[in-house]
Amino acid sequence: MLRRTVMSLALGLALVTGGNMAAAEPKVPATSKEHFELAKQYKEKADTYRKEAADHKKMAAAYRNSPAHAPAKARGDRNPQVKKMDEHCAAIVDAAEKLAVENEKAADFHKLRGNELEGK
Repeated sequence: MLRRTVMSLALGLALVTGGNMAAAEPKVPATSKEHFELAKQYKEKADTYRKEAADHKKMAAAYRNSPAHAPAKARGDRNPQVKKMDEHCAAIVDAAEKLAVENEKAADFHKLRGNELEGK
């Protein structure tokens, strides 16, 4: 399920960017400037994934607290739709947070490498 969620996020990102991710030729950075640019891009991606995770946390809470689910809540039951939505949002939150962490690691690496190339 996590794999499907990650693939869905990647596909969605590709669609949002107009498919430019797949069309771009990968290039190994050689200069400090190129490393710093990649660090910036990875940091922006991490921020985007963190926002995605936060949005889905809010969405799950709003759905859970919706007045439409109050009767089941009052009986001490849990509406099956709420459970499904919680699982859906939790999977996206987990995937987005993992992607954010990996992008932050990549940003840190490229920043470090850029500094190394500048002799810092």
